[in-house]
Amino acid sequence: MSMATDRSATNRVAWLLLLAACGPAVRPDGPASEPGPVVRELEPRVRATPARGRQIVVGEMCPQGAGGRPAVAPLVMRTLQWSDIPGDLTSVVERGSTPRFTVYGVDGKSAGAFDTLGGADIGLPQQIASGTYVGASPCTADTGKGARTEQPACGQATGGCGLAVAEIERPGDLATTPTFTTGGACLSGDTIAADLDGDGVAEAFPLASLLDGVRSPANEWSAAPTAGAACTPSFQLYGVKLALPPEPGKPVDTKSIVVLDVLGVVDLDGDGLKELVLALRFPTIRTVVVYAPTGSAQRLELVGEGQSFPR
Repeated sequence: MSMATDRSATNRVAWLLLLAACGPAVRPDGPASEPGPVVRELEPRVRATPARGRQIVVGEMCPQGAGGRPAVAPLVMRTLQWSDIPGDLTSVVERGSTPRFTVYGVDGKSAGAFDTLGGADIGLPQQIASGTYVGASPCTADTGKGARTEQPACGQATGGCGLAVAEIERPGDLATTPTFTTGGACLSGDTIAADLDGDGVAEAFPLASLLDGVRSPANEWSAAPTAGAACTPSFQLYGVKLALPPEPGKPVDTKSIVVLDVLGVVDLDGDGLKELVLALRFPTIRTVVVYAPTGSAQRLELVGEGQSFPR
């Protein structure tokens, strides 16, 4: 063999070794684990929104939320934009900017008022608002002549807690009791039907598109092109199961079931279109999400998600 041929062979070997060193390395992590229950990892979000409109904090009031005393877990806020960042929520409570929350009953009417005295840490990502509550249980409905009656289904679904909304005010201002326009929703076949724009025709949002491919709340939720069957709306709705279709011949996987509760249908920002406030009960966590219309009642956007009191 000539020296030129030997040198050429040596160069080819060196080139192949260089390619092997620079190529992609595949290192398997080992056999895949068995699928576990649906686990939610909350990712704080900020959604841009027009500057006009009400500035509010959406929370959940539990009569025994703070060591047996009333408290509000702030979940989502709206100033110049929607936000569910825990630090923002903690700050607005600590500053005294949420002096009073209106607490709603199951009928969409005010059940009472919660006055904030300060913040407290109970292990949630955000601080809660501690204070005093005057009124009836959030799990009651008006039965006439000032009387309110307990609704057992509410207590089973929410633990006796209820939707609470406060207007953001300047620290030191006299607390006012905010009022909001409320509506209702109902289960119509495989959709949630709600008249969000007040035109007398309910928009129908398919349950199948509420959760995305990884079983998290979808960033957008669009109404079906046709209205669903007629149903009777109510401010709250409980126990709607969202389950993946089972494989042929197999039962439904209970680890994949997420239970939906409608906590309220209410115009939070004062734009004439109502928002949907939903609780999602995952196998390992319960979160509260707010879906807001984006200029049209036909299309909802996820503007915030927060973790409320442990159940």
